[in-house]
Amino acid sequence: MLTITGAKGVISLDTSLTGKELCLRPSMTKFDAAGVFDIEICGAATRPLPLYLNRPFIKILEDLGVEPEVFLDLQAAMVEKLRMITLTPPNAATFLEWCRVGSATKTPQLIRLLDDIGLPFQQDEFLRDTVEIAALSQLREIKHRSRILVENGMTLFGIMDETNTLNEGEIYAVSEKADKDGKWQRCVLAGGQVAITRSPALHPGDIQIVQAVDVPSTSPLTKLRNCVVFSQKGDRDLPSQLSGGDLDGDIYNIIFDPLLMPNVTHHPADYPRQTPINIGRPVETRDMTNFFIQFMETDQLGRISMMHQQMADREAQGTLHPVCINLAEMASTAVDFSKTGIPVSWFDEYFIETRLTKRCIGGYE
Repeated sequence: MLTITGAKGVISLDTSLTGKELCLRPSMTKFDAAGVFDIEICGAATRPLPLYLNRPFIKILEDLGVEPEVFLDLQAAMVEKLRMITLTPPNAATFLEWCRVGSATKTPQLIRLLDDIGLPFQQDEFLRDTVEIAALSQLREIKHRSRILVENGMTLFGIMDETNTLNEGEIYAVSEKADKDGKWQRCVLAGGQVAITRSPALHPGDIQIVQAVDVPSTSPLTKLRNCVVFSQKGDRDLPSQLSGGDLDGDIYNIIFDPLLMPNVTHHPADYPRQTPINIGRPVETRDMTNFFIQFMETDQLGRISMMHQQMADREAQGTLHPVCINLAEMASTAVDFSKTGIPVSWFDEYFIETRLTKRCIGGYE
């Protein structure tokens, strides 16, 4: 994702272009900045990102037919891996690098050097506590947020198929995988159905089943790495069906674990597009000040998300319950507030009318 000469968006490699050429769509240009050609890179797909479950993902997958035992098994496997990391220095060093703990002070390298000369890190109180605290932090993430690693899954930047090769309901997902020598090799996910979603997901239709396919060897798409390519065909683009996503820097979660594949799917949410407020004049400093004040006064996203989670846990229908569907729409409006300036002004009235105070959070006023 980058910003350049007033344009913002995601760029990808296109081997069909010649020379030093950059193609931008009109929709990527946000304002006129003629004569400015500085490129600011906000993020890059240098490596595939891991996929973690969270409480909303787990609840939606459960409501779509995934057995609860699957999540318990994944949780138990991750807890066991955390227990194993404290047993050997190589495991501990790799874990600290993965958690980005002690990288500035080169603590993982120190653990490996000590191991090379026969000194286990467990004999040093500071190093032992560092590894244990890092493991404890991960355990807390599992306990309070259900942040569970999915080995058969990945998180990738989303881009559009400029070659018009993919059909509706198809994706081209390509990542990298380290071999035995530590070298990263290109890996294409193809040949079957996968589940795809995007965070934050509250609506049961935010997880969809698509077909992961490969492309011809002559296609420019074969030069891509660490991204998921969406088809431009169909009545409605797939990213917008996944929690209102787009291709302006969003990342998408892809699950190809057979045990986590939903048995059924729900139609995606189709919320009416909110028209941003037009003040009819150039924006001034006081407008920005008033906007931030209004945002702090009306921000209900955290409250809505917590109530959605509690309602989904209490009701037999889970996220399919009508109240949860309405709360998911409210959350979508709240998320887009920074773009549209339209707050969820009717949340408090809805909160009172449906008596969510007593049903959800037991006396919270």
